[in-house]
Amino acid sequence: MEYLPFLQRDGDYQPPVEAPAAAPAKKPRAKKVAAPTPGLGYCSLSKKDFGDKIKSALVLEKYEIQSMRFYVKMDVAFFRTFFGGNARITPQEYDQNTAVVVAELNNAQAGQVFGVSKIKNGNRYSTYHLASMMVVFYPSTGNASCWLTV
Repeated sequence: MEYLPFLQRDGDYQPPVEAPAAAPAKKPRAKKVAAPTPGLGYCSLSKKDFGDKIKSALVLEKYEIQSMRFYVKMDVAFFRTFFGGNARITPQEYDQNTAVVVAELNNAQAGQVFGVSKIKNGNRYSTYHLASMMVVFYPSTGNASCWLTV
């Protein structure tokens, strides 16, 4: 008898085994590209770096908190979009020709802007929370001075 692969020696029928069908190839995920935010402007620090500066100012060194002020370079568009909705700004109407613009943030407002983890710091003995923050901005030069209180 001629050997047929689907017949066993005793004559029982065994259907041929089909190879499993290959799974359809998955489509690669489309990469999400962050859309540029219109009117965001320029700042020398990213939002994360800005928050890190605040957190590093709340570090206990030699029994007290040391630096409570740091400097940032930014333009009017960035200042307006970054602090505009969450701070009390004086004067309310300002542009590139305004001499000085001041933004005042309390603890809750700073938490909304930078995140709550960036406005507190400390060690196992004591924790420090940012009480208020004042950003003094000079639009003509693009310099800002950030003052913090605990």
